[in-house]
Amino acid sequence: MEWRDERTHEEAETHHSRKHDFLRKSAPGRAGDLFAASLLQKLRPRWNDAEAAWRAGDFYKSLPPGAISEFKSLAAPSRCEGGTVLLSEGEQPSAVLFLLEGKVKLSMNSNQGRRLILGIAEPGDILELAAAFSDCPYEVTAEAQSQCKITALARRSFLDFIVRYPVAAHNVARLLFLEHKRACGQLRNLGLTLSASARLARLLLEWCADGRRTEHGIRIQHSFTHEEIGECIGVARETVSRTLADLKHRELVEQRGSSLFVSNLRGLEIYAERIDH
Repeated sequence: MEWRDERTHEEAETHHSRKHDFLRKSAPGRAGDLFAASLLQKLRPRWNDAEAAWRAGDFYKSLPPGAISEFKSLAAPSRCEGGTVLLSEGEQPSAVLFLLEGKVKLSMNSNQGRRLILGIAEPGDILELAAAFSDCPYEVTAEAQSQCKITALARRSFLDFIVRYPVAAHNVARLLFLEHKRACGQLRNLGLTLSASARLARLLLEWCADGRRTEHGIRIQHSFTHEEIGECIGVARETVSRTLADLKHRELVEQRGSSLFVSNLRGLEIYAERIDH
């Protein structure tokens, strides 16, 4: 996990210049439409299934081979660079986007321009499934963190697919429930957790669930800056830096190079509970 307090001016300018709307670029004549004939002819059908991480996603569990083959025939994969905006909050969905490779940052913005980072989508995830399923405008913005591989199905094709394969419909229902559960958990931390220190501790504990155990402790996988961590929990960058320094002083976390380790998991759990009361 890389820990940087903020981007340099040059990094910010480079990031801004790369940032563009993936859907609009794919089909300039119609926002959100990935199904222009030229795009499909250019990209079909290079899937490269060798140990594909996306196959481990909840949507694909228990799908029969015929369903997987049909899924891959309905849309072609496409690559995009880091900083690409795949979908923007407020836009009407015309497609269902499936993440095959890479990581995508999900966020929403207030009317005052403040950003809240909701999480990171990984291979196997469906981006903004609830909006695509209900035909409601997107509630979040999805931005590629690094080079990603995406495939998309027209919304109508997706709905027809889950009607033909009941196991896919069951998987979609489960995914929608998990989205709801994650949203409730984040609201609980933001709305019912009093102190900023407790919010950060609980966020680190949440990330530990996906971290890698090493001799130095659990290595955090996310590559967020201090500013972005603050956007995850609704606090200022300075508060994040100060709290991390306190956690290091208490020997609950340890930084080695650009990586952060939770060296005392039980201690961090106790800290999170005590600091919130």
